[in-house]
Amino acid sequence: MNIKQQLHQLCAEQIQQRITDAETAIAEARKASENDTKSSAGDKYETGRAMMQQEIDLNSRQLLEARKMQAQLQQISFDATHNSAQAGSLVETSQGDFYLAVSAGALLIGTKRYYAISTASPMGLQLKGKKAGESFKLNGKEFRVLKVW
Repeated sequence: MNIKQQLHQLCAEQIQQRITDAETAIAEARKASENDTKSSAGDKYETGRAMMQQEIDLNSRQLLEARKMQAQLQQISFDATHNSAQAGSLVETSQGDFYLAVSAGALLIGTKRYYAISTASPMGLQLKGKKAGESFKLNGKEFRVLKVW
């Protein structure tokens, strides 16, 4: 399995974990809400149900976002070689290595750290279209593109 394929797989696993976590949290909040018996203090009951509904809403939004990321990742081809940085590219820079796919953060393969970022992120926007030898500045740091594949 090549590096880009491994990074793609790690991103997919991380997104799947986010989906599983959100689904579990929603199910637990629904169960807690259903099991919450009305106490003699009616306001306490209503407050508890409202808090559970907020928890469900929050996790529903996280679930929707994770599913969008999953769909985006499925559209990215990790086996293509690129001359310029674009979705599916692995870009080696003077400040680190970036996999342009989805925002999954730092990923380790062996002892090497890669950063999975979205092409819509500030770094992704700077990298997009860059070729080996080109430079740019971001947050006061100079980045030099060493290799794109």
